Amino acid sequence: MSSISYNQSAASALLLLTGSAKALERNTIQVATGRNVNTASDNAAYWSIATSMRSTGMSLSAVGDASGLAAAMTDTASLGMEAATSLVSEIKAKLILARSPGVDRDAINAEIGQLKEQLGMVAESSSFNGENWLSSAGAPGVKSLLASASTSPDGTTGLNTIDFDTASTTLTSSGDAANGLLTKAYSGTTDNGTAYEYYLLDTGSQGSATASEIKISNSTTEDELDGMISATDSMLSSLTSAGAKLGSTSSRISANTDFLSKLQDAIDRGVGRLVDANMEESAVKLAATKVQQQLQTIGLSIVNEQSKRILDLFR
Repeated sequence: MSSISYNQSAASALLLLTGSAKALERNTIQVATGRNVNTASDNAAYWSIATSMRSTGMSLSAVGDASGLAAAMTDTASLGMEAATSLVSEIKAKLILARSPGVDRDAINAEIGQLKEQLGMVAESSSFNGENWLSSAGAPGVKSLLASASTSPDGTTGLNTIDFDTASTTLTSSGDAANGLLTKAYSGTTDNGTAYEYYLLDTGSQGSATASEIKISNSTTEDELDGMISATDSMLSSLTSAGAKLGSTSSRISANTDFLSKLQDAIDRGVGRLVDANMEESAVKLAATKVQQQLQTIGLSIVNEQSKRILDLFR
């Protein structure tokens, strides 16, 4: 028996339609976002883990960007060091040439002067983002390059760094000549027992009062040339060592950057396993829910039409 004040069939149909609408909304969100867990109410445990790991992933992304900057600074310094090593090798070759009898040492000194000016320009130009590891106005320092970030169980973020001491790569120092590989004095004795003490570049900074700048003239003696050649040998050894340190640091940064990239991918995959939706299954469910909602809407219309006909009997 049908009731005019309350239609049980219509109420049931409406209840089913409401459930279908909610299911349609849920499936639509899953397909649109690609996630099965979007809010804490969907799955509190998975949502909490995913949120925490996404935060860690963002930290690693920031560290990856910082590693890119560190790599750029290291590559810039390495390029400058290679150029400086090549120029000092040319200066050494000029000094050896000047050792030959009958050569115009004044002319050779002019060439050496040009190479020294080029050295100064290389040291000053090897800068990236305001960081210059080859030239300093004060005392060189240790640069802490971001390597990785980790999250402890209590949520605290820890940062790991790669420390690089620029004292080993500083070529010129305008504060204290002793801090620069090309401005400090190199002393020793030649094979024939002659003592020497020479530096290559004069930046006007404080240095050894007894050292002489490497420059020659027609009055330069062979003993003095031998001392200058020995001093450039020591410089080249220091430059080679500095270049090796830069190279090893660059390789370490590159390897660390690759690891960070793989670690981020692993975190993304792990989070995906927890919260990502099965898109094929979600698409099928969405289509089925749409059909179900359409059928229930038709059913509700039929029930309402039946109630309308009953009401017409009382008119």
